[in-house]
Amino acid sequence: MIIARLLCFRVYIPTLYDEPVDPKRELEDRCKAPCARPLKEYQACAKRIQGDESGHKHCTGQYFDYWRCVDNCAATKLFSHLK
Repeated sequence: MIIARLLCFRVYIPTLYDEPVDPKRELEDRCKAPCARPLKEYQACAKRIQGDESGHKHCTGQYFDYWRCVDNCAATKLFSHLK
């Protein structure tokens, strides 16, 4: 009876070949080049407010514009990799 119960449980030991690979990071890296314009706008804003001591100035809009561009580019390619 105990042996029958032990046989019901499978022990899964992951190997190097079983590890899933997230294609999103690679796709994001490829999509950074086409999004150079929003990145330059963000970098220009960051340079412009570099000396601000008050903390009121920020480049949040430009930062999110850049990552929106990267996400939109990667999303069109990402879903073809999913099962």
